[in-house]
Amino acid sequence: MHKLTKTALLSVSLLVVSGGAIAGNIPAIMANYPTVNGTLVELLTTIPSLFIILTILVSHKIARRIGYKQTVQLGIFLVFIAGILPVFTQSFLLLFLSRIVFGVGIGLFNPLLYSLAGNLYKGRDLANVIGLQSSFEGIGGMLITFSVGQLLMVNWRVSFLAYGIALPVLLLFTFFVPAVEPVIPQKNTETPKAKISSAVWGYVGLLILVVTVYMSVTVKITSLLLAKGIGGATAGSNLIALVGLGAMVAGIIFGHLVIVTKRWTLSLAFVGLALSMFLTAFAPNIIVAAVAAILCGLSFRTFIPYLFNEVNQQSDNAEKSTSLLLMAFNLGAAFAPITIALFQQMLPVLNQSGLFIGEGILMLVLAAGASLVNSKKMKIVQTEN
Repeated sequence: MHKLTKTALLSVSLLVVSGGAIAGNIPAIMANYPTVNGTLVELLTTIPSLFIILTILVSHKIARRIGYKQTVQLGIFLVFIAGILPVFTQSFLLLFLSRIVFGVGIGLFNPLLYSLAGNLYKGRDLANVIGLQSSFEGIGGMLITFSVGQLLMVNWRVSFLAYGIALPVLLLFTFFVPAVEPVIPQKNTETPKAKISSAVWGYVGLLILVVTVYMSVTVKITSLLLAKGIGGATAGSNLIALVGLGAMVAGIIFGHLVIVTKRWTLSLAFVGLALSMFLTAFAPNIIVAAVAAILCGLSFRTFIPYLFNEVNQQSDNAEKSTSLLLMAFNLGAAFAPITIALFQQMLPVLNQSGLFIGEGILMLVLAAGASLVNSKKMKIVQTEN
């Protein structure tokens, strides 16, 4: 029973990053709805992120009213219904609304998974479960994206059946994860509220920028493959799945990597992202594009934990700072298509391959900036010693 409980709890993490799995559908959906603005169609991939943010803010409050387990069950149920609804509707409005409800569902259960793990496990077991949750997120994103790609060979509507995985996840969770008592925090009026530091706000801006670059691969890769004539919708979905593979590898090696690269980890992640963007832009075939996709996931998922680790170590208000970063992450992801479209309007050269070349140059600038800041910090430390 203990193993089944852990498996059931971890299975919910398979759904956490599945919102972008349908990115390979975008060109086909655009063709099916020629009167709908292309940027609005691209938002189908990222709009769940915005509603994840909004729901995260109230998730714990809902859980304290109806229970942790019930809130997670409600979230998974919404993901299942909203996930497969596009299979059965011809209305673009309902399709768009289904993606909003999908985000609400993930927002309901995502912040509660740690609370459940903390109630069910302690010590080394808890650390093990938290580590596995991250891996399961990568596996889930990769598995669902790959399934979407295969089902795309039938048609784009049928590909949404990949979200049917939420049903067995719901059944597993319902039967094998016990209910836990909601934790009601005690208010302490004597403790002054810690302010968010300027460094944290800088990290927030940096995160939004880098997430936008990262999401451009999800949003634009299929269109680029079609323009180059080296692949189609299924190949695009498979490449997005490979981004998940790179992210999973990053999660496994991150601890060892930081020990070796230390403060240069951030610069290394930016260089890796730059190389990924350049490889994507100039990819002559699907193999090179696949290498670029893996490198993208590997570099981005090296950047993310490094940033969160820095904030938790340096900030006086780590909990609020971490929440700000989570919101920044989802904001950047939600509005990536709009942000990219605005930049492309201002600079027409940022089209097709030009977009990835421009992003590669931007990542090199960020790498140089991070290296400069790191060098100055090292000089200050040496001077003080």
